[in-house]
Amino acid sequence: MLPCPPEAVIPVVALVNLLFGIGFALIARDRIRADGAFSSPAFPLVALHAAAVVAPIALYFYAVHPAWSWMYWVNPRRLSGVAVLPLMVWHAGLVIGGWYGAGLLLRRGYQGALLYAAAAIALVLLVLVVAGLPRLSTATDYPGWQASQGAPLFAVQLGWAFIVSLLALFGSAIYVAIELGRDGRRVRSR
Repeated sequence: MLPCPPEAVIPVVALVNLLFGIGFALIARDRIRADGAFSSPAFPLVALHAAAVVAPIALYFYAVHPAWSWMYWVNPRRLSGVAVLPLMVWHAGLVIGGWYGAGLLLRRGYQGALLYAAAAIALVLLVLVVAGLPRLSTATDYPGWQASQGAPLFAVQLGWAFIVSLLALFGSAIYVAIELGRDGRRVRSR
């Protein structure tokens, strides 16, 4: 096992969720500029993605695979089992927060700055994934990671759960993006 620097142990999914919110806002920029960030059907689609896909995935990984979810930085046995609930809400909130923050910037005419911010977040995400690859590709528990023991991610159930979760997350995001794009065309045509 290669050591991973402490600054690379931030859960990468948090940044992914933030980027989803920003990306959704960029796709729905015409609706947001015309009617605001909380207008229908755009906001309900984003909220549904956050509540029905992001939150359950976060709950599953923090409850069933907590050491891996924390990238072996935090010993989950020292945390209360109730800690998964605010974490679940936090991940869903990142999507909504990214949407709302991007919506504010779009309404004020800062689309260029928003694109730079999204690119910077994506770059940080890439660096974290590359730096944290040994942690992300190993399935073990917290004491096992400390003892440099573990199995490859796809040798255990965790790897397949990860693939299914990615398919659900990106499948939902693609659906929301398509619907937001259609809604944006309707707004432009009025």
